[in-house]
Amino acid sequence: MSMSRKNIDPVEIESTANNGDSTSTYVFDISHHMLDGEVCTGLALALSEVLERDPGQMTPLSSVVDCDALQLLFHTRRYGDLRDDVSVSFPYDVYEVTIHSGGRVVVRG
Repeated sequence: MSMSRKNIDPVEIESTANNGDSTSTYVFDISHHMLDGEVCTGLALALSEVLERDPGQMTPLSSVVDCDALQLLFHTRRYGDLRDDVSVSFPYDVYEVTIHSGGRVVVRG
C-alpha cells in the first residue's frame, strides 16, 4: 500500500523574511498516527507535504533518525493517553524537525 502525499495537511504555516532570507514553519498534528503506533508514518507524511514529494521518493526517515526509538519514546501510556512534555528534534534535508509528545510536529526551513 503506498502512502499518498495528501494524507496530512499542516494546521499552521508561518513564513518570515529577515534580511532577504525567508523561512517557513509548518505545524502538523499527527496525534492519530501516534495513537495508532505509527509515529514515523505520520512524520513521513508531514515531511512529504512540506517537500511536495511522495514519501517513496524521499530520503528514508530511518537514515536520519531511529524510528524504533521514536516509537518507544512516544508510545502511549497504559490507558491510551499520549505522553507529556517529551520532544525530539532532528535535521531532515534543509529542515529542522521537532516532534512533541502531544502529536505536534514542527518543521522549520
